Amino acid sequence: MKINIICTSYHKPQIEKMLEIAKKTATEENLTVENIYWLPGVLEIPYGIRKIITDSGDQIGGFVILGVIEKGKTKHGKVIGQAVIKDLIKFQTGSNGIPVGIGIIGPGASPEQIEERLEMHAENAVLAVSHLMKDISEWK
Repeated sequence: MKINIICTSYHKPQIEKMLEIAKKTATEENLTVENIYWLPGVLEIPYGIRKIITDSGDQIGGFVILGVIEKGKTKHGKVIGQAVIKDLIKFQTGSNGIPVGIGIIGPGASPEQIEERLEMHAENAVLAVSHLMKDISEWK
């Protein structure tokens, strides 16, 4: 089964660590990482997925999303996080029905929380996609 990984460039050193963990977990789950895409930030992810789907046709297996929404001085991150998660859910439940594993740390994560959560979020995003891509009879 093939997956695509979308990474955000904001917090790139941390995202690169998450990417390595995600690739390792994908291998352990017998998933093939077909493409790795880099986008500027979390807000651009829904557009990026739509563009990838449009350009690739029916060749998409699933998406693993890796990003960070750091705690700021305003509610900007929370608003972005809610909007993006809502759109990502639409990709799973909409006409495309494409599995999405969300490995976004935050919104509102402190630098310490980001470091603490890198491994867990990367692994869980891949495991979610792996599980969703399996035959429903294997969900038990």
